[in-house]
Amino acid sequence: MQYWMRVTARAALMLACGCVPWRNPPQPKRYTSLSAALAEASQVEYLDLYAQGITHWPDGLSCFPRLIRLGLRKNPLPEVPPEVATLSQLRWLDLGETGLTRLPPDISRLSGLEYLWLNDCRLGELPRTLGGLRALRYLNLDRNTLRHLPEEIGSLASLRWLRLNGNALTNLPPTIGHLRSLQRLYLKANALTHLPDELGMLSELTDLDLSENRLTELPPCVLRLPALEALDLQGNALTNLPPAIGTLKALRRLRLERNRIPEPEQERCQKALPRCFIVF
Repeated sequence: MQYWMRVTARAALMLACGCVPWRNPPQPKRYTSLSAALAEASQVEYLDLYAQGITHWPDGLSCFPRLIRLGLRKNPLPEVPPEVATLSQLRWLDLGETGLTRLPPDISRLSGLEYLWLNDCRLGELPRTLGGLRALRYLNLDRNTLRHLPEEIGSLASLRWLRLNGNALTNLPPTIGHLRSLQRLYLKANALTHLPDELGMLSELTDLDLSENRLTELPPCVLRLPALEALDLQGNALTNLPPAIGTLKALRRLRLERNRIPEPEQERCQKALPRCFIVF
């Protein structure tokens, strides 16, 4: 009883001090019309122009001194002009499903950008200057046509979530190991046959998706990921897992469907990972 009295008293004190919020922080007003936003330009923080048939970079974006969120998803934009660099306050930029074929080097000047969507475009390569986005926490490049990544991607020191599903990657640069804050890495449906040894340096990585690639064995670097909780290896060409698979003490979810793992090997894996839910 005394214990619960102390807990209750502590909670009351935190409330009194404002340490426990009663509600989520207020979200900025979402403008969905460029003309309406221009009428209140000095107040606009969030402009979302989703699927409005926009075929060129909108004029007037530089009129919003407080703009922190910009959405242009599902507009047929052929390119992003260098003028994007004038949006110096941006923290959130959605260019998904726009059909972009390239990014301007000037995008690196968005030094405060934290979230960037470039999924479902036609990007065949990334500018080396992308590494200048040092504040970036989330990068979505799903379903483009990327065959390689620039080494400078390793400079994204704040990156926690990297999505590269559905590209044409055959390898990753060794600098991927410099992403020490990375927690989630998704590489589904590429053409990977191996991974760089440096990937094993990602000590914060909890989720790794390598499904639908061309792996014939589990890359040794994966066994050195101490925080790994979820590993997806569906649709590769694996016939076994290394004896050291049991060193992944944090692993709780392992998917191995559509591989060629015989039943004796399945039983060995289950014994090696008794606390892991495995799907064969």
